[in-house]
Amino acid sequence: MSPDSDWPIRVAAINALQERVRRHGDVLPWEVIDAGFTYQGETLHFANRARGIFWPRQMRETALSIKTTVPRHGREARYDDLPSDEGFDYRFQGEDVDGRDNRRLVRAMELDAPLIYFYGIEPGLYAPIWPVYISGVDLATKSFTVASGLPEAQVRAPGSYVADSKLLGLERRYTTVQVKKRLHQVAFRQHVLRAYEQRCAICRFPRRELLDAAHILPDRDVRGRPEVPNGLSLCKLHHGAFDTDLLGIRPDGVIEIARRLMAEQDGPTLEHGLKGFAGKPLGVLPLLPAQRPRPDYLEERYERFRLTRDA
Repeated sequence: MSPDSDWPIRVAAINALQERVRRHGDVLPWEVIDAGFTYQGETLHFANRARGIFWPRQMRETALSIKTTVPRHGREARYDDLPSDEGFDYRFQGEDVDGRDNRRLVRAMELDAPLIYFYGIEPGLYAPIWPVYISGVDLATKSFTVASGLPEAQVRAPGSYVADSKLLGLERRYTTVQVKKRLHQVAFRQHVLRAYEQRCAICRFPRRELLDAAHILPDRDVRGRPEVPNGLSLCKLHHGAFDTDLLGIRPDGVIEIARRLMAEQDGPTLEHGLKGFAGKPLGVLPLLPAQRPRPDYLEERYERFRLTRDA
C-alpha cells in the first residue's frame, strides 16, 4: 500500500488531465483547468488562480500541483521558475521553508509523490507537465528543485520504482532536460500561431490542429532560436514542402515551387495546393513588424532552396 495517503486523488486528477490534453492539446486555457475534475462524485480543482502551490482540501499531506504564470501587463508573478540548464527551480511561497505551502512540497519530496506542473506559456495559458517530483530544497535561493518523470499513461505509485535511486535520478534528470526543450517548442508554436492569427502564412488555412510553427533557420543553428521572427505558421502540407525544399520563400516574401514539382502533373492537391502558389506573396503576415520573418533568415534559407530548386 502506498505511503502517499493522497494517492487516490492524485490518480483521479492525472487521469482527468490526460483526457483534457487529448481533447484540447498541449496548451490549456485557464478556463479548462479551472473546471476541475470529478472525484467520488465531487468536483475538485486542479489548481488555484492565486496560489502557485495547490491542494484540494481533501488532500491530507501533500500538494497536488504547482503553477507558474506569465503575468498580464503591469502585474508581477508571485511564483516563477528560476533559470536553470537542467531542470526547474521553483521558488518558495514566502521566505520560510516551514511555511504552510512549502511544507506540502517538502512532504511530497519525502514521499516521492508525483505532482502536476502547470507551466505558464502566455497570460491565461498553461502547458501541463506530469509527473514532476520535488527532488531537492535550496535554502540559499529559497527554491525547490523540480524534476520530471517519464510521461506514462499511468503514473507509478511511490515505492514501485527500481531500487537504484542513482539510476532513477539520472533518468529524471535526462527527462527534465527533454521536457524543457519540448516546452520551448510548445511556447514557440503558441507565439507563432497567435502572431499569424491561427492561419497558414501561405494558404490562410485556419484550423489550429493542422498548423505548425516552422523554423526558418533550424533550431540546431545557433541563431535558430524559438522566436517569432524565426518562425512561420504553416499547415501540415506547406510545412512538409518547406522542410523538404519543394517550396521556398524569397526574402521579399514571394513563394517559389521547385521546378521538378512544377513539371509534375497530378491531382488538385498538387495543382492548387502547391503549384498554384508559385509567384504569389505570403498570404498572412504578423501585424507587428517586429514579429515578421527576418529577411536575412529568409535569404539564408532561400539560398538552400535555390541550390536544390532545379535538381
